[in-house]
Amino acid sequence: MSESRKNFDPRAIEAARQEAWERRGDFAAPRPGAGQERVYVKPSSPFTSGNLHMGHVRDYSIGDSYARFRRGRGDAVLFGFGFDAFGLPAELAAIERETTPAEWVEQCGERMLGQMKRLGFSFDYDRVFYSSDEDQYRWSQWLFLTLLERDLIYRADATVDWCDTCQTTLASIQVEDGRCWRCHNEVRLIRRPTWFLRITPYLEENDRNTERLAEGGKWDDLSLATQRYILGRSDGLELDLGGEGRALTVFTPHRRAASLASFVLLSPRHPDVDAWVADPAAREQLEQMRSGGWERSARDARSVPVVDTGASIAGPGGEELPVVVSPLVDARFGPTAALGIPAVDDADRDIAERLQRVSAPEPVEDGEGAPVGEPVAGAREATRYRANDFSISRQRAWGCPIPVVICGECGPVPVPEEDLPVALPRDLRPTGEGNPLAERPDFVDVECPGCGGAAKRETDTLDCHFDALWLWVPAAVPPEGRAEQMFTHPELREWLPSERLVAGNDSGGFVFDQRVVTKALRDIGPFAFLGEGEPFAGCLFHEMVIADGRKMSKHLGNVVNPDELVAEHGADTVRVAVLYAAGPAKTLNWSDGAVRFAGRFLRSLWNYTHERIAALEGLEHDPEAAADTEHMRDRLRKWCENGLAKIAEDTEQLQMHKSIRNITRLFDRIQDFEKRVVERRGRLDRADAEAQLAALVLLARTLVPFAPHVAEELLVAAGVEDASEALEPWPETAEIPVAPGVSPAP
Repeated sequence: MSESRKNFDPRAIEAARQEAWERRGDFAAPRPGAGQERVYVKPSSPFTSGNLHMGHVRDYSIGDSYARFRRGRGDAVLFGFGFDAFGLPAELAAIERETTPAEWVEQCGERMLGQMKRLGFSFDYDRVFYSSDEDQYRWSQWLFLTLLERDLIYRADATVDWCDTCQTTLASIQVEDGRCWRCHNEVRLIRRPTWFLRITPYLEENDRNTERLAEGGKWDDLSLATQRYILGRSDGLELDLGGEGRALTVFTPHRRAASLASFVLLSPRHPDVDAWVADPAAREQLEQMRSGGWERSARDARSVPVVDTGASIAGPGGEELPVVVSPLVDARFGPTAALGIPAVDDADRDIAERLQRVSAPEPVEDGEGAPVGEPVAGAREATRYRANDFSISRQRAWGCPIPVVICGECGPVPVPEEDLPVALPRDLRPTGEGNPLAERPDFVDVECPGCGGAAKRETDTLDCHFDALWLWVPAAVPPEGRAEQMFTHPELREWLPSERLVAGNDSGGFVFDQRVVTKALRDIGPFAFLGEGEPFAGCLFHEMVIADGRKMSKHLGNVVNPDELVAEHGADTVRVAVLYAAGPAKTLNWSDGAVRFAGRFLRSLWNYTHERIAALEGLEHDPEAAADTEHMRDRLRKWCENGLAKIAEDTEQLQMHKSIRNITRLFDRIQDFEKRVVERRGRLDRADAEAQLAALVLLARTLVPFAPHVAEELLVAAGVEDASEALEPWPETAEIPVAPGVSPAP
């Protein structure tokens, strides 16, 4: 080994390993074969936002460590990702830079890929994809048509923000204090046709499966908590009120207080709500409510809109209950009807105080013990879910075109599958004003696929959330198979479900809806082999990275640049610092202390190991000395066995901070072994030195998933393997020689 390679020079160390990995193709996903467990590690799909940030570094460091660990265990590993390249952030960035979104996305992707390689992330880079590529979003359009055919996508009126000055709809993040982000004039709410994804048919199954996933042990508490929160399950009773023509099925979570109901609360999205709002004044108020006014106000019961329909219905005991409408019921139970019971429910009490036809009763304690009210005949156990269908179309230009033609005679007509993709103009240059697609005759003017008459393409685009519904699929398909077999390729059966998803805790909504769509595709046919309809066998959500106790932002001036950290300290130091600083379930408050710790540890291990390798050459075997310290070598072996077991267990659970702490403790033990031998005999015998070096080799092997550059170069220096070949796998046992004369390298 050259002297330069013996020095702790992160840039030289990392360049040497990365060149070897690329030359050998170490990270290419193995093709199907016998005898190996298939492990698909799915990281989050980054937005093409310009550069990697520290949240990305945390995400991919966790996933990469796990992927490397599983490779070391002898598993066939797929660690692939793609860019979530459509959406408003890319469009806004392109407008700011006066370029096309397509050019901006390409620039960002190349820059971010370079950062990932510099950090040593072991992705299969040959499988990288962009959601904005035509051969990719063709399948988003196929999925849209497939779900539309099964009535899992539908079109309905919805509320959007509209700027009269710019003559365009706005996304919510473009509305600042009720004003347009661009012209700063006031924004108003309008109703317009919008496309929705229907998820309600699969809520109960998502609910059941969440509990099964919890029992499997591969979903962490945070990821499970997000799934339950999004689902919004409420258990209680339901009962039928009224009679023919004026009937309602109502729900309450207060099982023992149903007989104390004072009114009935209807969701404005209840299918029968219009039948209950006959009064013109009440209907006008309902339309105002539907136009989204509540979305702009505080979401507590004192300020949420309430419309008294003027109608009543016979309650559980025959008494007349006023029927009122409020979106508060949606926020609690979904688009249903609920009993208002102000005697036991604070939110209902707040509403009752605002209704002239309702007298707020004295509160009653709804605790354990004696019944609160009389039993209600006909009541039955029931469950409601807050989760509901959501809009998937956006009035922005940079998105997947919706494969629908709007015909004056036929209405909305799906584009035939053989005509996909409906291509987005690559030279599209949004300005923030109007609708660029509607102003492109080459895009918008078409013949109706139904009647052949003149028609217009749908100029709304699919929200990037829709693209994300299946972004876990493409990496599991070889690039050459994606054109024709994206959802039917044989390798999908090999890799799905993904063994582990690693993502930020803000990914809960994406994952919930990915689970819904997987079940739909199971029932439709392509994913029939996924009997449980689950895309991920395991899931880990991590918290964000902050600085100075606040979220990182350019505005606050507390952004940490990963490139600068890597340039100054090296990739391995940054990786170890990010993993060591906090467990995934905790917010990582970034500080220089973690970097200093990681740098000191790696430098110390590097120098110590090279010194012990050099010292071994001049040592001779002394049988008497070896016999005298045999019990110490046996103790070292036990330390290594215990350390290895803990590190393996923690890594398998993706608790990488614990793994690194146990690695540093084992390093302390190895150094302590030398101190004890020196205290006893004054120097190491060759048998002691061989045992210590074998322990350092073991330590380096356990370090490979976390600091792969340094760890693998140490293994090469110790003579474990030649640099031209793949290194040894994860150690299953601590092979520390106790008897003299045993080589440290197995």
